Amino acid sequence: MLMQKNKRRTLWLLCSVLFFFLLLSCLYEPVLSKILLVRVDKMLVNGELTYPPFSPLEVKPFGTDILGFTIFAKMIQGFKYTFFIGLFLSFFQILIGLFLSGFTMYKLGRIILLPVISYLDKLFTMIPKPFLLLLLIGPYYQALLFSADAIQPTANVPFIMLQLFILFLVGMPNLVNLYHNELDHLFKQDFASVSQSLGSSKFRIIRYSFKPQLTELTLNLLFKVLTQNLSLFIYLAYFELYLGGSLVMQLDASTNYTVTLSNEWSGLIGQNMNRLASTPWTVLIPLGCYGCLILLLNAIKRALVGGMQNQRSY
Repeated sequence: MLMQKNKRRTLWLLCSVLFFFLLLSCLYEPVLSKILLVRVDKMLVNGELTYPPFSPLEVKPFGTDILGFTIFAKMIQGFKYTFFIGLFLSFFQILIGLFLSGFTMYKLGRIILLPVISYLDKLFTMIPKPFLLLLLIGPYYQALLFSADAIQPTANVPFIMLQLFILFLVGMPNLVNLYHNELDHLFKQDFASVSQSLGSSKFRIIRYSFKPQLTELTLNLLFKVLTQNLSLFIYLAYFELYLGGSLVMQLDASTNYTVTLSNEWSGLIGQNMNRLASTPWTVLIPLGCYGCLILLLNAIKRALVGGMQNQRSY
């Protein structure tokens, strides 16, 4: 009982940390953007007028990028986009994956759908997902690359929907296969056979009899898929395929700087990747926060799933 209380306390603490940062991020536009230092165009450093980028020692706490925008403000603003886009994508992948796997338990689904899903799962396993996403999303990139002089604020919506749709499709086959294997194993158990003999439909058995097993599996898969999607966001950003599209800023006659329109974290990492040697804080700080987010999500998963296992043992 004491262990269960500790697990519950840990879960509440971890969730409170996550919700606190989400609240800060959601308050950025209406409140925090008017309070925080958002941009530093120039400043005196050691008595000399200096222009961006500024290091964390010069502009606390995280410095600025090459345009003078503070990394701290961008991290707060972009957190909600990073988390909610990943959660939205992962949730619908899990939901549709569970539905399709239930359909494969019937004869028609086993004959028609399952071979297609198994083939795509093997195909996507052979081709690394980052390169597959580059091949599928890359051709649309130039069509939605905006310039600072003629930006269309709403034009990035089709692009982000396309990105999410392709990410959704790429992750589906493996999820359906995992759920199918679990359901196939559960249907071979004695209690499932008895339920079918008594007249219960497969849908009813899945909904009620398999609920504890599927709930635990779904929670594990949700956090696993969310972590994988967050990692794929970074791969896309490395190739400058930022979620929501890109904006080209012309620094001088020969230098362009491509930035993310949404300011989500993977885009902040990708837009400064080529400047890792000159301004390492613009990459390492968002990357460190990204890693902390993944660690926090994994800790929440362990506390949540562990609490469920302890509760069933009593």
